[in-house]
Amino acid sequence: MNFKEGIYEDLPFDQYNEIPAYRASDLKDVDRCVYSWKHKEGMKDTPALLEGRVQHTVFLEHHNFKNEFIIEPSVDKRTKAGKEEHQAFLQEVGNLTPISQELYDTCMERREIVSDYIPSKLDKVELTLCFTYHNQPFKSRLDWYDGSRVWDLKTCRDASPRGFRSAINMFRYHMQASLYIDACRLLNLPTEGFFFLAQEKAHPYPYAVYTMSDEALKYGQAKNEQALKVMLEAKEQNNYKPYNIEGIQTVELGDLW
Repeated sequence: MNFKEGIYEDLPFDQYNEIPAYRASDLKDVDRCVYSWKHKEGMKDTPALLEGRVQHTVFLEHHNFKNEFIIEPSVDKRTKAGKEEHQAFLQEVGNLTPISQELYDTCMERREIVSDYIPSKLDKVELTLCFTYHNQPFKSRLDWYDGSRVWDLKTCRDASPRGFRSAINMFRYHMQASLYIDACRLLNLPTEGFFFLAQEKAHPYPYAVYTMSDEALKYGQAKNEQALKVMLEAKEQNNYKPYNIEGIQTVELGDLW
């Protein structure tokens, strides 16, 4: 799919992934280390990524679950018969992603805890935005949009105020939030703000809702603009400095604890 500014509903993720445009993760990675961003390998399937995919699907688009996933049969893979049955199952799954019954049940249990926040039929889920940001092509995929607010589901280890604020800083969620808000406004999509539904991965799956203040969004915007500047300069000069620094760095007394 070619890049074209606009708002796209029901766009499959594989098509979204092929759009030649930057995304929030590029700016977040550059902000940390433009060298690592340049030499980043393609996304690899990991248990954590799979769990995140399943969680988002059952929460945002449960009706599409059977179009993406299939539950593995409960067999003993240590036995010859079990191995043969599992191999026969794999040959029949096609493009579906096999997952365990346990993973599905866990994701559904979490979903039930936050059922009050499940997007309504009027909400837009997995909404794709293609926009021009400082003369550069960008794309974003909103978890859901309720007509006035942008929402993002985050499964995390600690959803407490202290824990999630730490995650925001560590994973630069403020940069993501700011870019998504800017994307909405550039495409004339009314928005009152950005909200996180943060839920812990471990039982009993406590959760909390967080929003970003105008000042926090402005700071995220400044970080995005700075990261974009670093990225474009590095590409122009073909010089990707590790951690965006050069030379010997001095550790001062105030850096110690």
